[in-house]
This record gives sequence, C-alpha cells and structure tokens, in this order.
Amino acid sequence: MRNDLVLAKTSPSRRAVNRERYQQHPDASRTRVFQQSEQIYCPGASGICWRVVSGSIRLNRMTNDGKALFANLAVKGDVIGAETLLMGQYAFFAVALSECELAPWPDGLGSASKGSLLHILAAAERRTADVVALRSGLALDRVMRLILMLAQRDENADFCFTLPKGQDISEITDLTKETISRTISILKHDGILRKKVIPGHVIHRNYIIR
Repeated sequence: MRNDLVLAKTSPSRRAVNRERYQQHPDASRTRVFQQSEQIYCPGASGICWRVVSGSIRLNRMTNDGKALFANLAVKGDVIGAETLLMGQYAFFAVALSECELAPWPDGLGSASKGSLLHILAAAERRTADVVALRSGLALDRVMRLILMLAQRDENADFCFTLPKGQDISEITDLTKETISRTISILKHDGILRKKVIPGHVIHRNYIIR
C-alpha cells in the first residue's frame, strides 16, 4: 500500500523509471517469491501472466486523486496479469498479502491455449463473486470467509494462512479495523485460530484454523 501511494505521488518521469524497473524484473523461465506487502507489478508496466503457486495477492486500482482502492484477490491456483495478453501491459497494482510464490503462466514462453484462457476467465469470475460476498453479512462471517479463502494445507495437513494487515482486511471486507480486531480476538479466544509456531521466527502472522 505504501509503495502504491508513493508511486502515485511521484512525477511522470519518476513513474517512467519505476515502470521500467518493473518491466525488467519478470523472468519468464523461473518462479519468483515476494514478501508480505511487497509490490509485484504496477499499471502500465509490460510483463507476463503469473500463476499463484502459494500465498495471496491483492489487486488495487488507483483513482485520479492518487488513492489506492481494493479491486480483487488472487490465491493459490489463480492467474494474475491476464490483461497483458490483450493490452501488452498491466492494468492493476499487484501487492503480496502474504509471502507468495509465482510461476510464469503458461509455462515458459509457450502461448496460452483457448481452453486455458477460458479456464482462467471462469476462475476470475468465481473469484470476483467470492470477493463480493466478503463485503456483506455479519462481521464474523466476512472475516471467516476471507480466512477460508486464504487458508492452504501445509506439510502437516493443517489449514494455515498468513493474517493480512488490519488495513488490508478492512478494505477487503469493508469493516472498521476496530471491528476486525475484536473479531480476530473472538476467534482466538474460541480456539478457532491459533498461532503457528515457525522455528526462527520471533514475530509472524501465521495461523492455523481449527
């Protein structure tokens, strides 16, 4: 988010430099890992499609006054950047909600088939419907829907997820940060969420759903 706002407030010449930097980093022959809150690409940059191997990603659009607005989510198995197949450039800001791994899509430099394109289009429509559902209903239901979308099985077959930052959850679910904090506390107190212990990590946001 901070990177989004900084980019929006820079001069056109500075923005061009930033776009060039994002155009240079994609490597169509290997996977890439991004840390939580790291920006993956920005509008106007050229690049390729990516398949989400693990983790979750927030897609933002920028208003004319420089405000970043939540647009969509991508989780394991989703494809992001499909607009580059038509327009040759990205249309959104992509920011990692958790540590995530991305792989080029389709594999290597191959071209996407008609069937695979229809598949990602259908998946994108389903994801949009899921995201719309996150913004209505009781606060507990909204937060749990988001958690279940983000959860993935780990090596112990536990359903784990990285809790996004409060501001991200607020903008995704259309709830206040205070409401989210109370809801997360209730889920912890009831034993539905518990911290996942990761050796070597003193501070982390990883949880297991029970």
